[in-house]
Amino acid sequence: MAKLDAAVGALATLVHHARRRPENTRREASVYHDVPLERAFPQPAAPRVMIKRRRSFGRIARELLIFESSFEPLEPRFRDRYHARRDYRALHTVYARRLRPPGAQQRPRLVYLHGYMQPETVFEELGLLAVMAKQLRVEVIHVQVPHHGRRRLPGSRLSGELYWTSDLVRSAEALRQTIIDARAVIAWLRAESSARPIGVAGVSMGGVHALALACLEPQLAFAFPCIAHMDIAAMTADAPVLGAMRRRMREDGWTQESFARGVARTAWSQLELAIPRERMMLFAAERDGFFRPELVRAMWRRFGAPAIRWYPTSHIGFIPRLPAAFVHMRRFIDAL
Repeated sequence: MAKLDAAVGALATLVHHARRRPENTRREASVYHDVPLERAFPQPAAPRVMIKRRRSFGRIARELLIFESSFEPLEPRFRDRYHARRDYRALHTVYARRLRPPGAQQRPRLVYLHGYMQPETVFEELGLLAVMAKQLRVEVIHVQVPHHGRRRLPGSRLSGELYWTSDLVRSAEALRQTIIDARAVIAWLRAESSARPIGVAGVSMGGVHALALACLEPQLAFAFPCIAHMDIAAMTADAPVLGAMRRRMREDGWTQESFARGVARTAWSQLELAIPRERMMLFAAERDGFFRPELVRAMWRRFGAPAIRWYPTSHIGFIPRLPAAFVHMRRFIDAL
């Protein structure tokens, strides 16, 4: 299975090499240094959400939630581009698919964040989200991350290809917008019903997002980050799918050490677990080629050793084991 991580990485690197070279924003990236946490990842107000009912899948009710993102870029040139350019309007609207299985009306709700370059497909919705909702017997709200699915910029060939690249300003703003949009969904759900608990889950890069939310949303009832840690400098250095990004960063003058020093000066490095460790369960792969297991263990220790389940597989090899992980998530939720 470890070879599968490398094979997926080689394929992704080939695809990224064929793409037009991202802009070199090394100089502008310093704008994120020493920014307070509350400015980098502000708490948004509950948005006004349009709810579009969709055809049910079996007995699972489906809706599409749509609202305007309250995200405001920090870097001045990117801010101008974000507001002025027609092709950036795809990022202004947030979409979230809500699936509600029978019996979930009085149960907790789960905000789910998908992985890097994960497309928005019927197979994903019916083969993953519907299974998750049914097995956990919870309402699942799947937040579409910037540059993915219907939020792709015109000209993007693949879902997510512009999310994490050597254009570090665009990457940093995409990460910020992901967290702010997800917090807006949580705020709206809380306003919709303060009595029903809310939790988060994510796989791979979505697991990184879930970890960040567990550091920013102290009222979360639970968090299930899967195959992820929070060291984004190490992730950038290690993940097989980011080979093209690493090469172009070197061409732009970055070293692994200088990038890590830069990340250490951002608000991301200020994030610390805000929920009690008893509300978290981690899921990890023993032979993960994307998120080094020793860094997962280091984070686990820093978080006070919350519940964790290890799987004898690679990063990609964990995906078929998600149904087994759902069993443990269900027990965790039922015990709330």
